[in-house]
Amino acid sequence: MTDDITLAARRRTRALVAAVAAVALIVVTVAGVLVATVGRRGNPAPAPPSTTADTTTPAEPQPGPTSPAALQWVTVAGAHLPAGADGPRDTSGGRARGFTHTPMGAVFAAAHITVRLSPQAGPAVFEPTCREQVVGPDANRLLAAVDEEYQQLRAQFGAAPGEPAGQLYSTVTGFRIGAATADGVEVGLLIDGPSQSGPTRVALTVQMRWVGGDWALQAPSGGDWTTVAVLVQGTAGYTGFPAGG
Repeated sequence: MTDDITLAARRRTRALVAAVAAVALIVVTVAGVLVATVGRRGNPAPAPPSTTADTTTPAEPQPGPTSPAALQWVTVAGAHLPAGADGPRDTSGGRARGFTHTPMGAVFAAAHITVRLSPQAGPAVFEPTCREQVVGPDANRLLAAVDEEYQQLRAQFGAAPGEPAGQLYSTVTGFRIGAATADGVEVGLLIDGPSQSGPTRVALTVQMRWVGGDWALQAPSGGDWTTVAVLVQGTAGYTGFPAGG
């Protein structure tokens, strides 16, 4: 019985989006619910939101520097992400760089960096992203965790070495800007995606740091996304992204 409980607990801590954001967006487990469906089969990614994230609690874009400008939608590793004037300006090599030094720039950076820190992005993307765009004492632990998950998924789905391990099926539908200084912003992302029990929403909270002329993500404690992700029902406190194309 103890072994069964331990095995079940290990399975629950392996695969869910937060994250990525992005964003999610990232493979993490929150209360044992599968938020990111991975692999080569499954439902297509949800379309970008055509309304606010939750019709019962509508969220309007905030004015001034916290309102996304010239919004467009892009798909990365199967996940739908917002992009625009706040970045990214450089997506060469599958990467995401060049975000404005504003709170909204930090929001877009959080969404794009977290997705690229997933096994579904592949090691050619998640390894340099973690080395160059993640800061903090647990950056190496985060990279090790992503690589471990990648190796497991690659074996599961028969992907060749270096090939992305499946796809994410998620959309970043909203954001929250917390405490902010010139060099640091707390960013909350709402990530919607399918699960075994139906549509699921995750709130992912990350710390962004302005380093070397661009935003970098501070690795979660212990390199563990479950420390910064929770399941939520509504959208209270978040701003929904405007309609996608």
